[in-house]
Amino acid sequence: MRQAFRLSGKGWAGLPALLSAGGADARSVTVIAALAGDLAIAVLKFYAAASTVSSAMYAEGIHSLIDAGTEVILLYSVFAARRPSNALHQLGYGREAFFWSFVAALLILAAGAGTTIHDGLLQIAAPSPLKDVRLNYAILLASLCVEIVSSAFTLRKISDSKGWRGLIAFARTSRDTASLTVLFGSLTGVLGLLLAAAGIASGEVLDRPWLDGLASIGIGAILAVSALVLAGQAKALLIGLSASPAKVRTILATAREEPGIEAVNGAITVHIGVDQLILALSVEFAPGLKAVEIEDVANSMEQRLKAAHPDVVTVFMKPQSPERFAKVQAARGW
Repeated sequence: MRQAFRLSGKGWAGLPALLSAGGADARSVTVIAALAGDLAIAVLKFYAAASTVSSAMYAEGIHSLIDAGTEVILLYSVFAARRPSNALHQLGYGREAFFWSFVAALLILAAGAGTTIHDGLLQIAAPSPLKDVRLNYAILLASLCVEIVSSAFTLRKISDSKGWRGLIAFARTSRDTASLTVLFGSLTGVLGLLLAAAGIASGEVLDRPWLDGLASIGIGAILAVSALVLAGQAKALLIGLSASPAKVRTILATAREEPGIEAVNGAITVHIGVDQLILALSVEFAPGLKAVEIEDVANSMEQRLKAAHPDVVTVFMKPQSPERFAKVQAARGW
């Protein structure tokens, strides 16, 4: 982990300066804000769980604690992914973010969902009467306020100020696994609090304390679904996920602006980091160009692409006629 902070030249001591100097982007700021909120909420929930013997409240405490643990992992991944390339890792360490996001998803699934479902089943099998439920309600309300503030901050950071439409587009197309994990944690946190309140209230009103355990199982199910979705996204990126279709269209449009290019047939893209993209283009150069001129056109196009799309870190070009490209695509079945 020490290597991740060599960028600042001061190790862990340089982290505050790195953050204040703008070295941390929206991802790290989002993760830090969510971490602070979850730690505060976890303390409140565990206090209420110990005082009231509520399985749902204990499950919520585990939920917040697991969220905080995943955010520590994600914060490390944000900085680890920024390490510069070297002879051994010539394309850099961008996929560190995807790997640690996968680890975080497994932590949510195993520790979070597994623990809360287990405790819920115990409460159903041997119900313990709830004590001083008013404390539970007070803690739930305070936790909900903190969670809403944290969620609002997260949503504002990642939705690009475009409201719900921007949020939905982000969730569908983003390769930013750290922000996606924080987003899911925020939304499931609100759902979990509402479910815990419903379980505690119904258990008290109906004098059925096992309903509190049922709420705990519901919270575990929410965590499990969230973890599986996040693990699937991280897995897709680890094995090589392309850029979104909209991103590919803008790249092709930029490439077609280059003089000396007869046709840009298509592109192959692979994410090697949240904001790092490898690009391979099939192009047909203008007829009559000499080898030196083709090299100049290729260099000019690469500079144009990197200027217009900073996330494109490496560009490969394959001279290919449109007819040959079409045959290759047809053989691939794309």
